[in-house]
Amino acid sequence: MRLAILSDIHANLPALEACLRKLDQLEYDRVISLGDQVGYGPYPNEVISLLREREIPTVLGNHDAGAVERIPLTMFREPNHSLLTWTRDHLTPENRAWLAEAPWTLEGDDWIASHASPVDPQHWTYLDSAPRCREVLSRIPHRYCLVGHTHIPAVVAEQIGVFRVKTGHRYVINPGSVGQPRDYSRTSSFGILDTGNHTWESYQATWPEEVALEGFAKTGLDEATGRRLLML
Repeated sequence: MRLAILSDIHANLPALEACLRKLDQLEYDRVISLGDQVGYGPYPNEVISLLREREIPTVLGNHDAGAVERIPLTMFREPNHSLLTWTRDHLTPENRAWLAEAPWTLEGDDWIASHASPVDPQHWTYLDSAPRCREVLSRIPHRYCLVGHTHIPAVVAEQIGVFRVKTGHRYVINPGSVGQPRDYSRTSSFGILDTGNHTWESYQATWPEEVALEGFAKTGLDEATGRRLLML
């Protein structure tokens, strides 16, 4: 199966649209999202509506949990606290219900997906080092552990010295972020995992930054704050 993986869209509609346009030119069997559909960006309803239209399942991210009051918004710093408060108050009932029903994890035959760590998904652990990734792999039976949260693309094998996905190994895979890249590339990233051939392909997409920034006008935040939130 060719599993397309998105993560950390963060209410950035033009970035999501750019990734989906590129994805639709590729071969895949299923697409999932690793959470944080909202926060940082100004298009929460538009992003969620598009995911619902495309029937893309998602796990719950920490920003999602804040927007639907499953964790307190006091956990978030300004200016994202204000934006998440606005998001919470402006989600449509249908989009709020869809987001609130997102599970902590999704699973396939040989993979498990969560926003942070599948071992304890409600504590939002950052798998931001090889030792942390390998510790998680030692505690789960799956061949592939799919996570987001760091916004940085990464592939970590259970064995030191293995640098690419291939038969005979187990991996933590992070596709990076659609809506708020933190690798200084200013391009969205996503990927396709081929579980039959045991390959991982990473892709990038550019998106019109000015369209994302225009959306902040309705939130009450200015463009400078929008640039800060989207790391532009």
